[in-house]
Amino acid sequence: MRSDAARLDTGRAAFVLNMDANGLGVSRSLGWHGIKVVGADFRPSIAGLRSRYVRPLLTPDPVKEPEAAAESLQEAASEMGQRPVLMACSDAYVLLVSRHRQALSRHFDFSTPPESVVESVVNKRMQYELAERSGIPIPRTMFPRNLSELDEVRGDMTYPAFIKPLYSHLWSSRFGNKGFIVNDFQELRSHMTAAFEVGLEAMVQAIVGEPGRDLYQVCAHIDRQGRASPPFVWRKVRQSPPNFGVASLAVSEHNDRVQALGLRFLESISYRGVGAAEFKYDPEADLYRLIELNCRTWMQNAMCTVAGLNLPLIQYADLTDQAPPSAEGFRDGVRWWDGLADLDSLIRMRRRGELSTSAWIRSWLGCDCQAFYSRGDLRPALKRIGGGVEVMKTLVHALRRDVDEDAKVTWHRT
Repeated sequence: MRSDAARLDTGRAAFVLNMDANGLGVSRSLGWHGIKVVGADFRPSIAGLRSRYVRPLLTPDPVKEPEAAAESLQEAASEMGQRPVLMACSDAYVLLVSRHRQALSRHFDFSTPPESVVESVVNKRMQYELAERSGIPIPRTMFPRNLSELDEVRGDMTYPAFIKPLYSHLWSSRFGNKGFIVNDFQELRSHMTAAFEVGLEAMVQAIVGEPGRDLYQVCAHIDRQGRASPPFVWRKVRQSPPNFGVASLAVSEHNDRVQALGLRFLESISYRGVGAAEFKYDPEADLYRLIELNCRTWMQNAMCTVAGLNLPLIQYADLTDQAPPSAEGFRDGVRWWDGLADLDSLIRMRRRGELSTSAWIRSWLGCDCQAFYSRGDLRPALKRIGGGVEVMKTLVHALRRDVDEDAKVTWHRT
């Protein structure tokens, strides 16, 4: 029997790990229902720690000091009156919880796939192998492990291509992007050399369809008995950077084909918890290809709650052995916006002649939810913009940019 959200016992706290936009969205989805949230992060200046719904907890870096980070979580949990639940909202914290699950399970309740599945999903090479075994279409991809292997497959490459990391959280901290666009083998070898020199693995992927368009995510919660929640589907309207980046403007939008693929993939690998699978439409083959599966909530997760499907709350109910709140589906047309990131996209797209300022304003005006701003919880947004300083930095950096690496791929629509 299903219960209403108002009838949930909210006495147990939730530890939300990573307090950027992802963890902030989860914290608000829980805090709006009176659930106590401990927001954990290793970065003291991260905006989400300022939320009124969060009691901040600083941990050691989960990548550089994983044992110390796990110990700090256990110490904090031991001070709680009731056994808390645990929700990891970044790849680094997902790996931390998975690799220390035995010790953490003595203090927390959490839901995570088997360790082999977590390792396979976070590593993109292994993730694509899982997808192929499950019959999920993927882009044409190569995985050279060194320069010798790269040279061996030189004749098999097609351009332009995109270099992507196997471990996104390690790559981002080093290069500050999602990957590199390359137009010939010389560029490919140069960027791969730079990655190999710092000990990072990467893959080379064919570009599917028109860059920056027809990108969807299907998101769902799989409970500890293997039952899937109603899925939530959304589309990237704009990215930062525009061709190969993270969504800066998104909208909820039903898509039955994507939904079926995403649920099939999650169920085929015995997934547990909240997962988000991204797909891109391939017009040449008339099918959707997997871009990536994230074994956690996603940056734009506040959108699902505003659209009527509170997946973090459904996960909380599962972890506290309660019937989930009633949820039949979600509303189309709910828009999520990250203004600071989207400002950079505007400047890039204006220079390319792809977007006017007036059209940009119309696209987000009256949006339903935002990455950091929320009425009644203003401090995260104020921290993010730094009193306007970060806005000026974004403008100055974008206007002074000599080369827009993201614009290397140009696409002529027919």
